[in-house]
Amino acid sequence: MHPAAWFAATLISFANVAGVFAVAGVSTFNDPAGFEPTNSQGNGIFAAAMSDLSPLWTGAQCEGTINASNCNGEGSCINCVGPACPDEEQCGNCFNVKCTGSLDGETTGACTGNTIKVKIIDACPATHPENYCKIPEFGGTVPPNQACEASGVNAFDIATTARSTLSTFQGNLNIDIESTSC
Repeated sequence: MHPAAWFAATLISFANVAGVFAVAGVSTFNDPAGFEPTNSQGNGIFAAAMSDLSPLWTGAQCEGTINASNCNGEGSCINCVGPACPDEEQCGNCFNVKCTGSLDGETTGACTGNTIKVKIIDACPATHPENYCKIPEFGGTVPPNQACEASGVNAFDIATTARSTLSTFQGNLNIDIESTSC
């Protein structure tokens, strides 16, 4: 093997072993129901939900359908029963998350440069009325990529307590995401 080819193959093998590949994504901030107010998962790990339309999602998409009659036409749901997500294969997995900028176009504020660790504890299903009723199609004002409604977007809904560690922006964030151990 030519030395240059061997060197390139070695670098690729090392990168694959290291497994550290950042992918772009977006983060919204909410506090998952049923968890303590800090949404701590222990050892400085924050709770998060992953969109079932995310390229990082593994397993079947959550069951359910989008039905406009579940929405009040003003961005909220009136029948807020969510779909079943029996195949949430990312639950229990951890990711490092770092702010790369404001998703909302804010000009006041900045990313802190800090990286946080999140643990996926739930799904953010596209077929849940609490998500799809927020988007303009159903009378809401939230862009689809900020409501777990955009296919192909790595969307995380992270515990509110994590926002100040990531940035001084007030709104949602563009983020880099890396798989890591818990």
